[in-house]
Formats: sequence, structure tokens, C-alpha cells
Amino acid sequence: MSRHDDQALLSEFRQNLEAFYAALKLAPPYDSVEKTIRRLSALFQTKTAEEQAQLLGDDSLRRELHVQAFMESGLHKKHRGIITGLARTEAFDQFPESVRYLLEPFRS
Repeated sequence: MSRHDDQALLSEFRQNLEAFYAALKLAPPYDSVEKTIRRLSALFQTKTAEEQAQLLGDDSLRRELHVQAFMESGLHKKHRGIITGLARTEAFDQFPESVRYLLEPFRS
């Protein structure tokens, strides 16, 4: 995979995180966001070229990797009470669908 592909993946995730926090009306914890972006990059680099190509071509696989980075970096622990409350209410259905997958870890 090219460096451009890697950067596109990271950029997409960064935009999703920004949209996620904007929808929550919360300031993103910038240091934790950067740690999460680095974690996503590391996870992506551990994949074979074939797996990377699959990830880049499949939204659901990319979202799974995003959630994995979100969890492994510890970002899911920031603002946990506020986000968990939202994820368990009917407001979940009104949350932007494009970033709703980031609420899933808070629903259990």
C-alpha cells in the first residue's frame, strides 16, 4: 500500500472523530485523539498488503479497525459518562449515522 492510502485512512478517521465530538458538542481530547490516530496507523501497518487493500475497500472493515484503535488507545474512556448516557437513550437514533459506529462501544 502506498503512503497515500495510509494517509487517506488516517484522515478519514480523524474527520470521523472530529464529527463524532462535534455531534456530542464536546471538545475532543486532542492528545488522546492523536494517540488514537497513531494506534490506527500501527494497526494498519501490521496488516498484510492484501488485508490493507481489503480494509481500504470495505467500509465495515475500516469501521471495525477504527473502533479497535478507539478502544485500544483509551479514547473511549474520555467523556465516558456523557457518551454512555447518550448511547443508551433514544438520542442514539438521531446521532449522525456516519459516526454512530463510534457509539457502539458505549452501548453495552
